[in-house]
Amino acid sequence: MSRGFLLDSHVLLWLDQELLIYSPAAYEIAKAGATGRLFVSDISICELGVASHKKSLEKRPDLRGLSIDGWFDETTNRLGARTIRITQAIAVEAANVPGIYGSGDPGDCFLIATARLRRLSLVTRDTKIIALAKRERGYLDVTVC
Repeated sequence: MSRGFLLDSHVLLWLDQELLIYSPAAYEIAKAGATGRLFVSDISICELGVASHKKSLEKRPDLRGLSIDGWFDETTNRLGARTIRITQAIAVEAANVPGIYGSGDPGDCFLIATARLRRLSLVTRDTKIIALAKRERGYLDVTVC
């Protein structure tokens, strides 16, 4: 059992937009937020900030007209999520993730590394991450949303 939950960047955005999240996961996320066991990574600021500059308006995340840092602070505060800073240990672990994950997506690598080092369940709908957790038992705990 994990000590808490780490939100994938997309899940953070979906929760802000009140989009459909799988019911058991939504309950666990709300409970974790109320008890100080809900976390987000600094890498989500980068991922969503970069996405907000996409040329295609349809592919940009809806930050409700806020700057990325204003949106991130407001959203995480509302959800009761605490931010996990990127440390050297997380960066080193993230650099090793592609060897087992098979992908070098930096955002995914940092999220996986953070969840592993902090012993958190990564809340995601990402099929590659879910497949990794199933294939490499004990490597990563995920909560499917």
